[in-house]
Amino acid sequence: MKKLIKISLLTLASISLSVLASGGGSYLPNDEMPTYTSHRLTTSMQNGMQVYMNNCMGCHSLEFQRYNRTAKDLVIPEDLMISNLMFSSDKIGDLMTNNMPTASAEKWFGTAPPDLSLIARSRKPQWLYNYFRGFYQDDSRPYGVNNSVFKDVGMPHALESLQGIQAKTDEVKNLENEKEYALGDLASAQEKLKNEEGDSSELNALISKSEALIHENDEKLMELSESGNYFTLVKQGQLSPAEFDSAMTDLVNFLDYIGEPIKRERKSMGVYVLLFILFFTAVAYFLKKEYWKDIH
Repeated sequence: MKKLIKISLLTLASISLSVLASGGGSYLPNDEMPTYTSHRLTTSMQNGMQVYMNNCMGCHSLEFQRYNRTAKDLVIPEDLMISNLMFSSDKIGDLMTNNMPTASAEKWFGTAPPDLSLIARSRKPQWLYNYFRGFYQDDSRPYGVNNSVFKDVGMPHALESLQGIQAKTDEVKNLENEKEYALGDLASAQEKLKNEEGDSSELNALISKSEALIHENDEKLMELSESGNYFTLVKQGQLSPAEFDSAMTDLVNFLDYIGEPIKRERKSMGVYVLLFILFFTAVAYFLKKEYWKDIH
């Protein structure tokens, strides 16, 4: 039995490690997204839908969801939905698609922008929250921007009018350059050590030094991210940084809803299910005592 438990624990540990590995490693910024509940969450999702329809829907459809279902779940009157949030359809029962031709999109962007119905389930809300906030100025990229969460992402900064343009601070750039050089030294030393080239003690010392520098710089970059000094604003957008962060929270909450519209109902139902199980456990316990009282 102990052996079986040990094997089960090892299996769970290996699964957990594989899940972590599939997450793509660490990224910056990696800030916690605010959590809302009840009416505040509904309001957040309503605001998030407005942000999405005005800035994202032109390229990214939500073809697994219908307008009328969204209006019902987010407590939006259908007449307001039709007049203010439906730009590619005039029927409330239609799926949330757009009019962008796939062939043209592939020609413009290199690949057609994906449907985002399930993006919050595949990428997770916190990743999305930091991704939307992670665009920065990079003149080497085709659209003049890059993303610190999704390096070399192949899309323009669709929310630039809201956020403005930000750039990495000089301190961040210096730390990242030092880290890149250290990674190069580390790879070179490991390759030479593998091929038995050069002095092994010197190579091991270089490997240890490079690994220490990489770890130290990672910690400094994390500190800069947590203190809000990872980016600096180059051009002001329509929203202040705090307002933009709040808007991105709303946008992610909306996408999280789209990924699983039944989630809130499922969670509330789960409370009653657990209460029923607890009640049934008590009934079963007393029933067992009644059955076995003559034996004990």
